[in-house]
Amino acid sequence: MKKLVFLLAAAVLVISSLTGCAAPKVYKLGTASFTEVSSRAATAEVAGRVQFTTIYTTVLLDKDNKIVWVSIDSAQNNGTFDTLGAIVKAEAAPTKKEKGDAYNMKAASAIGKEWYEQIAALEEYFVGKTVAEILAMPLTDEAPDDLKTSVTIGITGYQEAVKKAADNAVEVKGLKSVGSASVTTVSGRTATAEVAGRVQTNVMFTGVAFDKDGKVLALSIDTAQNSGTFDTVGAIVKAEVSATKVEKGDAYNMKAASAIGKEWYEQMAALEEFFIGKTVADIMAMPLTDEAPDDLKTSVTIGITDYQAAVEKAFEAKVEIK
Repeated sequence: MKKLVFLLAAAVLVISSLTGCAAPKVYKLGTASFTEVSSRAATAEVAGRVQFTTIYTTVLLDKDNKIVWVSIDSAQNNGTFDTLGAIVKAEAAPTKKEKGDAYNMKAASAIGKEWYEQIAALEEYFVGKTVAEILAMPLTDEAPDDLKTSVTIGITGYQEAVKKAADNAVEVKGLKSVGSASVTTVSGRTATAEVAGRVQTNVMFTGVAFDKDGKVLALSIDTAQNSGTFDTVGAIVKAEVSATKVEKGDAYNMKAASAIGKEWYEQMAALEEFFIGKTVADIMAMPLTDEAPDDLKTSVTIGITDYQAAVEKAFEAKVEIK
């Protein structure tokens, strides 16, 4: 009998040990952006331009707050106008990663590497480090001293985006893969005597965690909406970076005009919650009326097609986490 009891106890210990080993890892997922602006007035020789570069990143942190995986990309978009304040061109461009070799940095690079190659090296370097270690990297002219043969681009904007993403990180269990992507729209308005001309960019970016069945476990969606204005002679009136829609919170000021009395961040939180537990196919098949979801009439009235597309792109770009 004693032998039987001993064997049973040993079996329980083994099963308990195996169960413990099989317990899903717990990660933290965060997404954020950092935007920079540049502008120039129109002249007879050169079109005026307002350009916004939105760096967005998604990070996956372990229990020690070290980076397990990170994705960094840059949505650089602009609009141009002439000396009469008329729009010349205003259309969205692919991100720097999406452009690949077409970004055309290699020829001018001192190390002969394209932007996507340099950012891949930087991402790899960040893995295994804490944000504090990343921010403490020695730099010369914003380029990292530790990566002279693989990264010569300035990285301070990428460091800042990673820090913000880590600050936003939330716990997620059962994660199998993770992806990050964006969808951008650009609009332009010609200047008149009554209204300033405008170039506006909307970068809708997301980071998404998926389970083994491709269902959404956690996600974050935000929009970096920025604009620059100019007058009827092509001179810049204003070109500044704004907080994202989530960061603006109540200051985005949608509630007063909303048929359901909800701010943008409240509607987005409801949409994110609705997406959780669904596959991308489920999300893309949502019934819509005027781009707004029929299933969420009391909580979401904004158009969601670009947010759906961003989540779909994140799924297509997902990386398995082992």
